[in-house]
Amino acid sequence: MKKSVVIILAGLMLCAMLFAGCTASTEPDSEPSDSPADVSESPDVSEDPGEAVQIHYAYWASPMDDYYAQCKAEFEAANPNVTIVLEPTAWSEYWTKLETAATGGSVADVFHMNGVNIKKYADGGVLLSMDDYIAGSGLDMSAFPQAMNDMYNFMGAQYGIAMDYDTVGLWYNKDLFDQADIDYPNSDWTWDDMAEAAAAITGLGDDIYGFAAGFQDQQGIYNTVYAQDGWFVKSGDDGDTFGFDDPNTRAGIQCWVDVMEDGSSPSEVSLEENEGYLQFMAGKIGMIFSGDWMVAFYSSEDSSVAEVCDVAELPLMANGQRASVIHGKANCISAATEYPDEAWAWVNYLAGAEANQRMGEMGIAIPAHMDYSSLFFDAYPQYNMSIYSDAALNYSYAYPSSLDRPDWADIVRTELQSAFKLEITVDEACDNIMAQLD
Repeated sequence: MKKSVVIILAGLMLCAMLFAGCTASTEPDSEPSDSPADVSESPDVSEDPGEAVQIHYAYWASPMDDYYAQCKAEFEAANPNVTIVLEPTAWSEYWTKLETAATGGSVADVFHMNGVNIKKYADGGVLLSMDDYIAGSGLDMSAFPQAMNDMYNFMGAQYGIAMDYDTVGLWYNKDLFDQADIDYPNSDWTWDDMAEAAAAITGLGDDIYGFAAGFQDQQGIYNTVYAQDGWFVKSGDDGDTFGFDDPNTRAGIQCWVDVMEDGSSPSEVSLEENEGYLQFMAGKIGMIFSGDWMVAFYSSEDSSVAEVCDVAELPLMANGQRASVIHGKANCISAATEYPDEAWAWVNYLAGAEANQRMGEMGIAIPAHMDYSSLFFDAYPQYNMSIYSDAALNYSYAYPSSLDRPDWADIVRTELQSAFKLEITVDEACDNIMAQLD
């Protein structure tokens, strides 16, 4: 049953958190072919100028501000009757402002969305279905990672078009591997291979650890749970159900705690006080799961491992599978917009060849259009960054979210951090999670 906008949006601040839909994070959301398919077949609003139209575009402020300014200029040159009004908002205020605008009926014509909130806004009647526009424009949705399309599809309708994406890889310190006299990670590596290498690197001593096994969701358990055929949230007619009773889900969590128990990782307390990526940058950790956005930090002047680190695919689990959770922001259209054609024209332009090429060449995010993803990677030729697009195409899973329980991830974090601290078992933590989510 469709809930009122006020009820659905009342709890949005509980789930406002930063995801890798943009390159800026709370942790410090190949060339294109000679004749790429032009997916920006927008309604040609330039042929009949008609009345002057303003399309308000709300987005969270980021290193992409200059990108949007360039896109605005190009779009307006081709559509002289349309003015794009850019409305950047700091991430810390974005969801509060959007909630207020949506409940007050004054939401922008087009605005940013992430995977955590899409179900709430779609179910609340705030978003316009783009299905008819997609069919009429010829936009090739297969040009985007399928998991990203799925993330922004609700009840069979497409409410968002992905702009960029993030996946996860295994970063490693080649110097520590050389010192331990072990081979670097490769695509055939299993979790057991990784655990053995972590133990060997830890054996080097001097406060060196082989792997950062602290609790993480997008850069941690989400990947191994999916690879183990586990699951987190499923939606049904009777509401959302949760998968922490599933043995496969528990196995995808237990493997991390096993590394903790083995002593091949800094403790959970240590990693909460001094995050794993910082310890990796300091040369104290041999391996770490990291999203593509972390390359900016690992390659920076502040990183002691910039010249000796690289990234490989995530390890295979015992069942022979690997998985990478995918996330990224999308553009959505307000159901209340007075100018749906012009709003779609802007969204479709941002989904097209020119905008995606510009994003990749500016090196600010991985373009969601797969023909242009490699342009972002070209900024870091010293690293094996193509593994991120391989993950997006071949083994990515949409970032999990819940319509009914926006607090579910907080409950999971609290309980599993206790398990990672070795205070309770994974089974006990998962039982506690299910007891609170029933």
